Amino acid sequence: MSYDLMVFNCSKVPNELGQLKQYFYEHIENDMPKDNTPHIFNTFLENIKKVFPSINDYPEDKTEYACNYSIYEDFIYMCFGYSVAKKAHDIVKRQAKADNLGFWDTSQSFDLTFPITLPGDKWPMVLEASWINNKRQFVYNYEEVRKFLMQMKTPGQSSICLTGRYGNYIQAGGYNNTFIVETRKYINAIEYQHLRADLKSGISDADTVVTINNFNIKVPLSQILSQNQVCLLFREFTDGIKPDNLDISWKKLEI
Repeated sequence: MSYDLMVFNCSKVPNELGQLKQYFYEHIENDMPKDNTPHIFNTFLENIKKVFPSINDYPEDKTEYACNYSIYEDFIYMCFGYSVAKKAHDIVKRQAKADNLGFWDTSQSFDLTFPITLPGDKWPMVLEASWINNKRQFVYNYEEVRKFLMQMKTPGQSSICLTGRYGNYIQAGGYNNTFIVETRKYINAIEYQHLRADLKSGISDADTVVTINNFNIKVPLSQILSQNQVCLLFREFTDGIKPDNLDISWKKLEI
């Protein structure tokens, strides 16, 4: 078995799952793959094949990363080995967004509820915390996120993480008015930065302690945020609204 994905021209291919499936089966049965790549897919293939070379042209040290590409006029169908399924899912989805293409987790191995993602899609995001039912849930706006941020009042409710459609996340640790905030930001389909919020203006560099899930973690005092500041950073993550008068820099962390 293989792990299968599809990227497609959003202006030519149906975006609703039922219609997309019908479109796909009609074209995969009746159309011949293209000998020449349609222009809309050139940049996508150039970048994605650096990670997942074609099954007809792969180096010996990348056997498990080989991909079978079927290129059509308005979509590309890709078959990967299951050993690289999660990596293929994440990288292809981010590269599709970068090149303004739609993405379909055809195998529905990871995007079970929302298998189709369009370049402009932002919601739902996934919110994870130990006190949430099933420890995770989909959220559809910032106010749903804020409701849980305001519940962070005890050590048992001191860690929360919000992940976007493309793998970027923001997480807060702490409770009451003693928090740290970290984020992961992808700079391309593969590379990312892990950052921590740092309030430098007029704040001592002395160390202090923040409690997260009953663990005491020593951090610089400049990295301690209030609950209101945490809410502002989560709103920036969700809605792109940059906080006014919040002098925050992001310190790169090595993991």
